[in-house]
Amino acid sequence: MAARGRPKSDEKRRQILDAAAELFTGQGYERTSLEQVAVEAGVSKQTIYNNFPSKEALLRTCILRRCEEANIAGEDLDFSLPPEQFLPLFAERFISTLTEAQPVAMYRLVMAESERHPEVGEAFYESGPKPVVTALADYFERATARGELAVDEPMMAATQYLFMIKGFTVDMALVGIAEEARPFPTDRYVQHCTDLFLRANAVA
Repeated sequence: MAARGRPKSDEKRRQILDAAAELFTGQGYERTSLEQVAVEAGVSKQTIYNNFPSKEALLRTCILRRCEEANIAGEDLDFSLPPEQFLPLFAERFISTLTEAQPVAMYRLVMAESERHPEVGEAFYESGPKPVVTALADYFERATARGELAVDEPMMAATQYLFMIKGFTVDMALVGIAEEARPFPTDRYVQHCTDLFLRANAVA
């Protein structure tokens, strides 16, 4: 008896998303048409519409898929760890994911297109940063309830911590500065940010 393969509908959806991600990051959102995606994916344009109602929905799904693959805020994170252990682990996953080639290309796309197409920026925020910030804010609430931190505004604190980390590591990747050419090692920078954050939100 032959083994079952991936359902055709799932396979076509994967082909569409792979093609769209390559075209969006390679030539931009505006210059990418659904006709081009159909040709690249080897499907009909109607097949795309059967899966995605619009180009914006297709982009949103591309971003969400990448975020789910990265699993930055995944269920395997141990929210019971104390902050001095949890935060470096969270930061390491955050940085390693966002500095890979595909996320860097996607981020550049969002920065280039969001002024003319606000839906691009909205799709990126809703599918990428928002779930990550929300997960970290949830951790801060739990840690504060356990008496390990004193965080009054978890969403603001999560945003501050992530932007401290991103401000150096991700921006260096965006402009193509290699690790060895940076003024200090990434792990040292992350630890310094973590220490600053923990001191600022320590229990009195």
